Amino acid sequence: MTERIHKEGVGGWLLIYLIGSIPVILFYSVGLSGWFLEYPAWLIFAFFLAFALPLALIPMKSPAAPKWNIVGLWAASILITLRMAYGVLFGGILADWPRLMLPRELAIIPGIAMFALGWATVWTKYFRKSVRVENTFSRKGNPPAPAYETRFGAEPSEAHEN
Repeated sequence: MTERIHKEGVGGWLLIYLIGSIPVILFYSVGLSGWFLEYPAWLIFAFFLAFALPLALIPMKSPAAPKWNIVGLWAASILITLRMAYGVLFGGILADWPRLMLPRELAIIPGIAMFALGWATVWTKYFRKSVRVENTFSRKGNPPAPAYETRFGAEPSEAHEN
């Protein structure tokens, strides 16, 4: 248990999140740039930079990193979900498609939306509950609480006696 308490730094699941987020935000960037224009490189790069900025706070161990990564996760997942819904609802009408979408195309779209929302949910829970995140991003001068303290500052045995 003591070993778990002292985990700190960019490692473990935090490192997996950092590395795994790069292809995910690249996918989001490409998908969202196609919503507005015909996938120009400058717009893909702009979206990528916007979504990657919270990731850059992690190696810097900024106390704001968890909050901004949660905001970025939800902003990106909601935007890509809206993008997919827009494509299903209005894509054929606006592009004057002579046919409706094929069933396999329709099956992919909810999968992308579910992945995006699932990705945001899992990592939001991680950022809120992880000992490593708490230890890594606590403000200097305000060290994380020892493991035996509860939110009310009493040891568990003392908390249950009252």
